[in-house]
Amino acid sequence: MEYLEDFNFSISEDDVLRGEGVDPEIARNKRPALVKAASAALQEGPSSLKPVALLQKVKVIEHRHERILLEGGKELVSPLVAHHLAGAEQVALVVCTIGSQLETLASTSMEANPLLGLALDGLGNAIIGMLAEQVCRRIGDQAQACGQTTSTPLSPGEPDWSVEVGQPQIFSHLDPARAGILLTSGGMMVPKKSISFVVGIGPEMTRSDPCELCSLRERCRYRHA
Repeated sequence: MEYLEDFNFSISEDDVLRGEGVDPEIARNKRPALVKAASAALQEGPSSLKPVALLQKVKVIEHRHERILLEGGKELVSPLVAHHLAGAEQVALVVCTIGSQLETLASTSMEANPLLGLALDGLGNAIIGMLAEQVCRRIGDQAQACGQTTSTPLSPGEPDWSVEVGQPQIFSHLDPARAGILLTSGGMMVPKKSISFVVGIGPEMTRSDPCELCSLRERCRYRHA
């Protein structure tokens, strides 16, 4: 298992606003207070970030209907995963977090300055997304160096792979306590600004638009064109 903590982030006010679910152009034209709060979050928030990722690659033993059998006797069970990871020779299982300090700061700030609290929360959303992207890029680069390709990352909570089912499947291959991550009985991760996912690795993996896999795809204002 790899323990990763060497991450660098370049984040803007627009990233923070998008992390809040706000259109940056609209905010600049009509809600300058939101932009000011995003700028303040960029000053106060980064020192509270503790980005960490755990990565484990496991050999695929067999592909079966709606399940993938992995080395060590464990498996991934989901129609979604079985379809999008078809052809994978390995599966990379990942959990990422930015820690709990920013979450605490956002909650504390919410009482005295709600706009700043929301901006700090948006900063956390933006950073956890960037963290996952950097891990995926690392997996992709390693695969390419071996003449392999990678699939679209898949996370529990997407259609046909509930958090109650998917999270334990991923966590069983890792030691999330090393990253300070706990899993509740309902499959939710603590700290909240954490994410888990799997990536298939093989000679001819196919990639899908992540927006097409999301349960919010029909009503998300930020869906990719």
